[in-house]
Amino acid sequence: MSTTLRWCGLDELDQGTLDAWTELGTHARNPSPYLMPQFILPAARWLTPGRPPCVALFERPGRSGHELLGVGCFTVGRPNLFVPVPHLRNYCTRHSFRTGVLVAPAEAGCVAQALMRVSRGGAGAAPSHAIAFRQVLEQDEVFAALRQAAGECGGSWREVRRFARPVLRLQDGTDVSGTLPRKTLKDLRRHRRRLQECGPLSARVLQANEILPAATERHLELEHCGWKGARGSSLLSSTAGAMFFRDMIERFGRIGAAVFLETLVGDRVIGSTSNLLVGGTLSAFKIGWHPDFARHSPGRLTKLALFEAIAGAWPHVDKYDSNSQQDSFLARMLPHTETIVSGFLATTRLGTNALRAVRPIRPFVFRLGLGGDPWIDRPAREAAEHGHPEHLPDTVKGN
Repeated sequence: MSTTLRWCGLDELDQGTLDAWTELGTHARNPSPYLMPQFILPAARWLTPGRPPCVALFERPGRSGHELLGVGCFTVGRPNLFVPVPHLRNYCTRHSFRTGVLVAPAEAGCVAQALMRVSRGGAGAAPSHAIAFRQVLEQDEVFAALRQAAGECGGSWREVRRFARPVLRLQDGTDVSGTLPRKTLKDLRRHRRRLQECGPLSARVLQANEILPAATERHLELEHCGWKGARGSSLLSSTAGAMFFRDMIERFGRIGAAVFLETLVGDRVIGSTSNLLVGGTLSAFKIGWHPDFARHSPGRLTKLALFEAIAGAWPHVDKYDSNSQQDSFLARMLPHTETIVSGFLATTRLGTNALRAVRPIRPFVFRLGLGGDPWIDRPAREAAEHGHPEHLPDTVKGN
């Protein structure tokens, strides 16, 4: 039977569909919490209340009802200097470290074909000649299927940025101390010895639902008391950011997917990292540490404690995704990378020609900040609150 695409709003989703969406997310081949309802719902409520996404439900009719094969969240983009034709934008916020389409195993091709049919004006939908994707895993099977499906009808992929995201790949019985760079470990162990002079040093994993609210507040305070708070980019710097985080952690906590690790000196929490555990992937979200201990690298020591805890706490985890940039401090700690790309997928020949036409001016548009953000339509107030420059790519290709 053919795969169908049904559009609906977030407020139209019943509990059965939300549960199926969650199940899809936990069994995806490349799991990402940023594509699950536990992230999308609080993000739409608190971060983009005036710009809710439309949900694309990819389904196949069955004897017991419709089987959910995939879910994508999109907004409608008007022609602009980046994409001068009507297009879709993969739903994205400043806290969306990955985007894409969530797909059941072995269903990438069917979902890609269904999305292409609708984007070309099928099923009574208005045609959209391109889709803007930000921070997509290059090797993701559905992304590859979408590029192939677009190419078959005259479309093409126009990449504007790529970078190597630091990750840690693990195998059963992996000793993290034998995986991380030797020089990094030597430096961190020296800092650990110095920090132990301040008092008994320990680390604890917090995952039980009943202790998450207190861990959430400690994490927010630590993330805010450093340079992020001073710059106004911490979660607590805006009411919306803090409420989003509390809501998100509560939702992931209900399915056992919210994880904190805290570093303590005596009874004092000096470092905290928040993470989301989906399938075999532990995904980083935020980190905070107390500036009083900055010379002892509490942030890096907190990450090291998390890596050391993985084998015992979650033996099924085979990847830690840092969700950081290639020039971050985690890039100097983690030995592996995976390629993340951003760009525009032309879904029609008209879209391909339009993207080709603006290719020569695209780098100048980025540098001058013209046309807003190519992936996100945000009110000026939200951009000011959350630090809009963080969203613009570091490097832009002309192709």
